[in-house]
Order: sequence, then C-alpha cells, then structure tokens
Amino acid sequence: MRLRRPLSRSRRVPFRPRRGPSRSRLRRDDRGSSVVELAVLAPGFLMIIMLIVQFGLWFNARQAALAAAQAGAQVARENAAMTANWPGLAEQASSNYYDTLNTSLLGSLTATVSGNPANQVYVTVSGPMGYSVFNFFGIKWTITETAGGPVECFRPAGAAGACG
Repeated sequence: MRLRRPLSRSRRVPFRPRRGPSRSRLRRDDRGSSVVELAVLAPGFLMIIMLIVQFGLWFNARQAALAAAQAGAQVARENAAMTANWPGLAEQASSNYYDTLNTSLLGSLTATVSGNPANQVYVTVSGPMGYSVFNFFGIKWTITETAGGPVECFRPAGAAGACG
C-alpha cells in the first residue's frame, strides 16, 4: 500500500470543471444592447402613437361635422316646404350647433344647402381640421359631411296632396 503525501499549501488548487465561456463574460458582452434596441425602435413606436392620436382627432372632427350637418338638415327638412328662407335657417342652425359643441376641431365651418325644397334637402358641412399631429409635414385635412332627407310637410285632406 502506498501512502499519499500531503500537498503543501502553496500547491493546492481547487478543482473547477471546465464549462466553456463563463456566464459573467456572456453578460458583459450583451451590455448596452437594450439601449440600442430602444434607440432603434422608439421612433417607430412614437410614429404609431402619433397616428393613433391623429386618427382620434380626425374621427372626433368628423363626428362634430356630421352632428352639425344633421342639425341643419333637420331645420331644412322642417322649413323647406313652408319658408322661402329655409337655406339661411339651415346654415345658421348648423353653425349654431357647432358653436354649442364648444370645440375647435374644425378651423372654420362652412355649411351649404342643396336639394329641391319640394322633395329632398341636404346640408353639407365642411372645414379644415383645427389640430393636426403632423403639422410639420404640411398636410391639410378637410372634413366634409352631408346629411339630409325628405321634406316634411303637413298635407291636409282637402288640399289634394299639396304642402301647406
């Protein structure tokens, strides 16, 4: 039987199995990659957010214009059969309704009336958008909405179908 000699303290080396590159070395190589990814992706994310906000502004302006056109169309339908000044009343009703919304989504409001006062009348409201996220591109957004319908009139039985 052979006796083992104890090793001196200076020659003792702890056993470490070889596993390839250490984890701390891999972590050190990946440092800063998140910042680079953010710098590359952030403009795209900001553009998507700006598009979503612009769509919301456009949709809200469109709804405001449609509501104003419907208010004017209601007045036009009620007054076209009996009043000669029905276009002015309808345009004024559209403008007043838009003013009561207390919004500046449209820069200016233009209401135009069309149609035959004996059958169908229409009110078209249009105007440029007051706000835009993409002003630096010089894009001009114009909103146009139309509402209308048949003229309402009271037809007494003895009038042979004529309004009035």
